[in-house]
Amino acid sequence: MLPLLFGNGSFFLSQITSDWEIFDTTNSPLTNNTVRCLVVDSNNTVWIGTDHGLFNYNQGTWNSFNTQNSELTDDYIRALAVDHNNHIWIGTTLSGIFKFDGSFWTNYNTSNSDIADNFIRTIGFSPSHELWVGTVEGLCRYDWNTWTTWTIANSGLLSNNITSLAFDQTGIPCVTTINGGIFYIVNDNPIIYTLATSNLPDNSSISVQYDALYNPWFASTAQGLFTETGNQIWLTFNVSNSSIPTNSLTAFEIDRHQHYLIGSHQNGVIVRTNNSDWVNFDVQNSPLPNNYIHCITRDSTDNIWVGTDNGGLARFRLEYLNIEEQSEIDALQVYPNPVSNQTSLHFSADVSNYQITLIDIHGRSYPIEINQEGDISSLKNITPGIYSLVFLGENLQFVNKIIVME
Repeated sequence: MLPLLFGNGSFFLSQITSDWEIFDTTNSPLTNNTVRCLVVDSNNTVWIGTDHGLFNYNQGTWNSFNTQNSELTDDYIRALAVDHNNHIWIGTTLSGIFKFDGSFWTNYNTSNSDIADNFIRTIGFSPSHELWVGTVEGLCRYDWNTWTTWTIANSGLLSNNITSLAFDQTGIPCVTTINGGIFYIVNDNPIIYTLATSNLPDNSSISVQYDALYNPWFASTAQGLFTETGNQIWLTFNVSNSSIPTNSLTAFEIDRHQHYLIGSHQNGVIVRTNNSDWVNFDVQNSPLPNNYIHCITRDSTDNIWVGTDNGGLARFRLEYLNIEEQSEIDALQVYPNPVSNQTSLHFSADVSNYQITLIDIHGRSYPIEINQEGDISSLKNITPGIYSLVFLGENLQFVNKIIVME
């Protein structure tokens, strides 16, 4: 991995990993090495859904739940969620949803409820604690009295195959599909975005996550990572414009540090840090046991957990190591900072060999001009705010935070 330089040029800040541990059928109670889904409850217990039952792990202690020792009637687990009471919700392929409160099990299926299908792909809870369920036959909401379902047949959806959902600060759900674009449910009506109607980069997404500013980000099966910047203009990170190693994504979570944790189909784990650094871990450069990632999450003590296709479960930590800088821009200073958007920005060293980009807190990039003196000649079109000034060279990337004022 190439080192990444932050701050005022005084040190490299490069990611290293520590405390890798692999759990599989040879060294743990796991009875299957295909880990489909993960969730962490309020006790920092990690719940693990596999093709052979449900497991949990906390500080070295394991528990298992399957059709032989519990009220589960299906061992193929595809979705997990935790509600506000710290109860676990389990989505299966054949038996619908199970709720487990630590003692008792409750099952919702097509025989005893109006849920659209028994194959569950995603489970979520609104800010008002309503249950929302994505199935292969449509989207369902249960307000604890009535089930409501949205499908191709009754609401004009373009796909019944629901892959994920997330809620904004007002409780409006954003929903992703396979081959049906994305949609929002507003006043019980779907508002649909597709490649054809709104320039959506891909009609198939496997996950939606809201960042700290409530911008929705989407992980695509073929077009990388993207978000809407407004007026159906999409910012996309893909192999042609970023350091992401693949466009085929399979898992996605934005953690509480605003790091983007990403799983891929063939390229292992990708992390986009809150400093816009990209890090990739695969079977070649790390102990990761398999490059096909089904799920990824971070627990409350900052362990990153990864479920693989046939390599079991991996746990690691993302740490930082300060390394003394050895570069011609060792003493680079950017001034003035803060800077007025009516003045020039100056550098204390030669930056002519670097590609320079200005990036705002939403990830949008802005073209800048360098004058003959090697300075940014004008910031007059830049809205006041906090920005990252990124210098990309052959062997390193330098990032300097600047504040632009009127």
